[in-house]
Amino acid sequence: MIDTASFLNSKDIADYWYKIGWNSYCTPLQSAYIIYKSREKSLKEKHAAWKELMETTSDCPFAEGLRKERMGLPEPLSSSLHAFLRAYMALEERLYGYLIDRGDHACAVYFYRTYYKGDRDWHEDRRIFRMHDDCLRAAKEDDPDLFYIKITKQWIDSEERIDALMRGDGTLLSFDAEGLPEADSDLFEAFDQMWFDFPTPFRRGDIVVSPHSFFGYRAGGEEPFVLTSLSSWGGEETLQNGYDAKEAEYAEKRLFRQRESADGTDMTAHGYFQLEDGTVWAECMHDYLDLAYYREEPTGVRRILKLFSAFEKGEIDAELLAKGYHILLTEAEMEQKREALDCFRDETLKKAGLK
Repeated sequence: MIDTASFLNSKDIADYWYKIGWNSYCTPLQSAYIIYKSREKSLKEKHAAWKELMETTSDCPFAEGLRKERMGLPEPLSSSLHAFLRAYMALEERLYGYLIDRGDHACAVYFYRTYYKGDRDWHEDRRIFRMHDDCLRAAKEDDPDLFYIKITKQWIDSEERIDALMRGDGTLLSFDAEGLPEADSDLFEAFDQMWFDFPTPFRRGDIVVSPHSFFGYRAGGEEPFVLTSLSSWGGEETLQNGYDAKEAEYAEKRLFRQRESADGTDMTAHGYFQLEDGTVWAECMHDYLDLAYYREEPTGVRRILKLFSAFEKGEIDAELLAKGYHILLTEAEMEQKREALDCFRDETLKKAGLK
């Protein structure tokens, strides 16, 4: 049996699956999706896992109902997970062939970007290259400590491009592509048209973080936020997290709709997010499978997260939330003003009663 949990991006979710034995309940389609979503497993490892999945599980439809209509896949692929996976792996193998093809160097160029753990975005190199090997060699020489490399092949005067995401050592992880023929594009984007409600250990009021993405759009950032709800919660989970019957009824109806027609952008986690100045607002990120517990002790203005966490857990009331928020913002402002006094000598600050 495939160890589906080992492909999860979140160790906390993986540990929870092992604890409740969810691996044995995962359907072949769910396992195929989790394998696809893995950010750390290599493309080679994913293909091997899909092949093992086909060898050890019965076939099933890849898509049905409204989701099937939206995907636009031919019937042989939408009606068979095994057929879809074979076609998908073949497409990725073709993309790799296009990426390294030396025969079109006169009409395509390569460039690369690098990413370091903890960064908020990619660093783009300004050079362009004629050959894939030269581009990759330059990227790997850029810095031995780099975390990810993204090699792009762009065809001149064309929308066609291929992005290859790699580890810092050049191990291929995944592809992105634009300008594909319609049939290939439908196939390539099919996994992103899926939506699932997977079990997670997180509850309302937990301080969580997405190491891979802030709002699902950037490479990283690791900003924590206070969780208020997950799109995967139905009525029962909503009640268990302290919401009333009306909200639970809405959650159950939403869950039904999402199972029928939602896509990957709807796998949301909602909560209170925070800017560096302490401003808090309600927002969502777009892949709850990336979530992990935030294990650092919040300091400075980040203590506001603990305040909102306690409120969402029902440990404090709205009055203390409002007063505490004002106090923590004021303390943070005073700390910044004190730091601005660093240009004065200690002796002068003591005379002024400020030290």
